[in-house]
Amino acid sequence: MAEYQNMEPPPPAKRRHPEEYLDPVYWNPKCGNFEVIDWNKFLAKNPSPPKVFDSPQGKTSFGGCLFAPLWWWNRSWFCKPFPTVLCCGKPKPNTARISDEGGELINQLLGANPNSSSIPIALRNKLLWTENNVAPETLLSFNRWAWRSQSDEGRVVALGTFLYDWTNDPTCFGCVFSIAQKNIFANVQVSPDEKWILLSTFSDPTKIEGEVNYLYIYVVQEGDVFKTPDGKVLDHVKPGDLVRLTWGDGSDPYICDNDNLKYMYFPRAVATFDENNGVVVKNDEHYGDLLARATNESDKCCETCCYTCACCLSQKDRFDLQVNNISDLQTFASAPVPPTMDAIDRL
Repeated sequence: MAEYQNMEPPPPAKRRHPEEYLDPVYWNPKCGNFEVIDWNKFLAKNPSPPKVFDSPQGKTSFGGCLFAPLWWWNRSWFCKPFPTVLCCGKPKPNTARISDEGGELINQLLGANPNSSSIPIALRNKLLWTENNVAPETLLSFNRWAWRSQSDEGRVVALGTFLYDWTNDPTCFGCVFSIAQKNIFANVQVSPDEKWILLSTFSDPTKIEGEVNYLYIYVVQEGDVFKTPDGKVLDHVKPGDLVRLTWGDGSDPYICDNDNLKYMYFPRAVATFDENNGVVVKNDEHYGDLLARATNESDKCCETCCYTCACCLSQKDRFDLQVNNISDLQTFASAPVPPTMDAIDRL
């Protein structure tokens, strides 16, 4: 496994954590459907991710005439100068390549947290690749979110923003996505056994008429075996790995019927922060697969008229083009140091 010494962080004056991290309403939004989840009620429904991975988003994404032009592709050149103009003062101003042998990208996205013992083991010190995610985002880390201890009765244990340590493609679509993410926050709840992690995303926590969007993460357990529809075992999915899930429209945290599953993929830990030595360590298997997807050559040049039009591609082919050919170049903003436990524990 390759190790990379952490780079010198920006000056402290530029590293102030978001003031929202110290605002109680962001930890417990007033949005009409937000609640501190009753884990007994949720677990009584016997939730479990499908053991056959047949990507639901692959069946619903990129269909129809709107997606005939390839503006949505991870490597799209549509309106390429536009992101530069649109994002003057852009929220994610930094760029680096997945293929950079010096490890600049992973070092900038993964750093220490003063409250790391409060982060669930499945997320602690991990840089995750959102494999099979159709959105123009590739790498993310929860490590520098604001984390605090769990309470006996259960509560929100973390708060973060998609602005930091969350990469986007350097395309027009990716630029618009990053602008939207600037104002998106999420808080985190964790089941007592740490098998389930619930994210509640929102932009304005003060709006009673507003809603949070619930996203689940399942932590793979001993004995779990996941397969493709043709019966091939996903060997890289091991205990402690993650499954990202959305059921229904995301408005009800107790909906967990797999017949109503809308989104599913396996985030893969491509790098880990070694707290003892202060270095970032690549996971060779997962990072190798990520690198291959970022540097490969698509074979759809002729079918897409030099990557301008997807009219000749089926919906499945469009999905495969998106998830199998990601952008090597990523845009991002590195997270500042989060607040200490003392500052947020009583919020």
